[in-house]
Amino acid sequence: MAAEQHYDTIVVGAGIAGLAFASRLLQANHTANAANRLRVLEARDRIGGRIASVHVRNCRLDTGANWIHGTGNAENPNPLMGIAPHKRSREMRGSVLFQAPSREHYLKGRNIGSTGECLAGDLPDPASHAACPATAVEDAKSAGGLSIPANLARLIVSSHQNALDTVQDLAATISAKDAKEMSALRALVDSIAFQSSFELVPREYHHELGALFQGMENMEAAPLVAETAEPGRPESEPGLGLLEFAVDSFDGEQAFLQDGYGAVVDELAKPIVEAGALSLETVVTRVDWTANPIVIETSQGNFTAREVVCTLPLGVLKDTRKDAMFTPELPPDKQDAIERLGFGTLDKVFAVYSRPWWNDELYSSALKNGLIEMHGQDKNEMPDSFLGFTSELSGISIGHDGSVSPDVYRLPVLNLHTLTDQPVLCAFVSCRSATTVEGMKDEDVGALFHRTLTRWFGTEPPRPDAVHVTRWAQDPYSRGAYSHMITGLSDASHKEALQVPLINEAGGVLRFAGEHCSRDHFAMVHGALLDGWRAADASLRDFQGL
Repeated sequence: MAAEQHYDTIVVGAGIAGLAFASRLLQANHTANAANRLRVLEARDRIGGRIASVHVRNCRLDTGANWIHGTGNAENPNPLMGIAPHKRSREMRGSVLFQAPSREHYLKGRNIGSTGECLAGDLPDPASHAACPATAVEDAKSAGGLSIPANLARLIVSSHQNALDTVQDLAATISAKDAKEMSALRALVDSIAFQSSFELVPREYHHELGALFQGMENMEAAPLVAETAEPGRPESEPGLGLLEFAVDSFDGEQAFLQDGYGAVVDELAKPIVEAGALSLETVVTRVDWTANPIVIETSQGNFTAREVVCTLPLGVLKDTRKDAMFTPELPPDKQDAIERLGFGTLDKVFAVYSRPWWNDELYSSALKNGLIEMHGQDKNEMPDSFLGFTSELSGISIGHDGSVSPDVYRLPVLNLHTLTDQPVLCAFVSCRSATTVEGMKDEDVGALFHRTLTRWFGTEPPRPDAVHVTRWAQDPYSRGAYSHMITGLSDASHKEALQVPLINEAGGVLRFAGEHCSRDHFAMVHGALLDGWRAADASLRDFQGL
């Protein structure tokens, strides 16, 4: 590209926030020459950002976002429900809980004392832990596998959920100042519901109950303790903060998008594509916001604009000082916000089969025995999810006294056959375990998952035809999954600081948008959508359109 290309507004990133911003501007201003005034630059060869899918053995695997978190109600609907309204979605129905490997099995051969404390003062090395050979069926003493009978499983899961609910209740009632200084872990173990959960659940299942609480990490992509924080993210070591839950979220069910988010992405992008305002495979390497116009250096040459909207994920922004992306450096309030907000990883492990073998009687008997059905669900229906544990990844459990010990890893698995009619199982890993799995070969991860399933069902199932592992932490254009609040570090002021545009002396404007800028809807697709619209509305007010 020999000469600089100039636009009124340039959007960096074609994820949901960038698409929402650009489409809002185009829809507000039906300008014939929009392609010459607005440009969206995207590093990847596709749009969607952390919404993505791949096809493996004719199965569509949604590697990024899958859920609408709170569909809303008539008075306050989630805006995603009005975009591509014919998309299929439904609430999750039914789950099965499997027994955990014994503590003795977990501790055997590791540098851990008999009471569960790490003698070296840390968790076992994740790489060596993951490589440990599995004793696949040593605990499965019957052909029925290790599923916990439904009545007991329901008690364990509901007691666990009631304790988690009290964390959200506390976050809604105490001051923001106090919530900032309190960890989610401390809020949990100090609650009456947490203590009651161990009193309600039979002692022989306390191990499963204690290990279930690590699920908070999986939901929030954030560590509870320093030992489960991702390498290279020391800012998150104080653990997930209670402010994570002090938000004004949408009511309604948590809906799984059965056909993925592709239709939503395409609908948002339609006016941008029609205007010819999208440039793919254009990697931004530097933004010089010294003057007006602002200069954007890219792999496809230089661009200039009076206004630049940066929708790069927080994981990328965290490395911009090291990468010298912004000239001059961002001011202290912006840099402080970027450093103090947390950003974590959630990965998926897909096992693709030629058929849904878990529906066969040999395996389905274990699932039917432990099915925790939803209201109105037929007991013969297969569950949407399996919940169990593996000793091949480093996890933690929380004891009745609130102590945290290294333990088995809580491994949730989606039954995509009931949700998408595809013969696929999808496991989720987060935080330190996610980076451990990212460092393994797909076939080794698949073998680990196969051994885990063998143990759960008490007999060896068919091996997968293919395994696909997402690696969001290694993706240079995301460097993780989504943001979180860190105990003692993060608060709402950091998100608000990112919402304030930078205006240089010549009038050039640099804005930020994305889920990490959203006060109440961070870490959500609708948070990115709403924040893209927020930034677009601010731009329209400032410039009165294109």
